[in-house]
Amino acid sequence: MTTVIENNNQKSGRLEVGTPLLEVKDLHVEFHTRDGVAKAVNGVNYSVAAGETLAVLGESGSGKSVTAQTIMGILDMPPGKVTQGEILYRGQDMLKMSNEERRKIRGRKIAMIFQDALSALN
Repeated sequence: MTTVIENNNQKSGRLEVGTPLLEVKDLHVEFHTRDGVAKAVNGVNYSVAAGETLAVLGESGSGKSVTAQTIMGILDMPPGKVTQGEILYRGQDMLKMSNEERRKIRGRKIAMIFQDALSALN
C-alpha cells in the first residue's frame, strides 16, 4: 500500500522550503480484541516535505498499513484506537479534524493506492 501526498505547486498556500507537508509524531495505534490489546503501531515518527517521497518498508504485520490507514482516516475505530500522537498535515492535526474536514483533504490532497489496486476497482 502506498500513500500519495500532494506535490504543492500552487501559487497560493505555498509552503516554505523545508516545511513539512506531512508529519507523523509519536503515533500509537492499538486494537482491542477478546484476547487482549494488540499494539499495532508504537511510536512512529516521520516528516515529508512537498516534493519528497517516503518509502515505508517492513515485515508483514509491522504496522505499515495501519499507519497509512490512520493517516487517511479510514482505520476502523473500533476495534482500532489511536492512543497517542499527532498527524500534522500542513501544520493541522488531522486527528483533531472533523470527518468533513478530513474528507476535503482525502482524495484531493492525500490518497492511498492499495497494494492490490486492480482488485479494488469495480
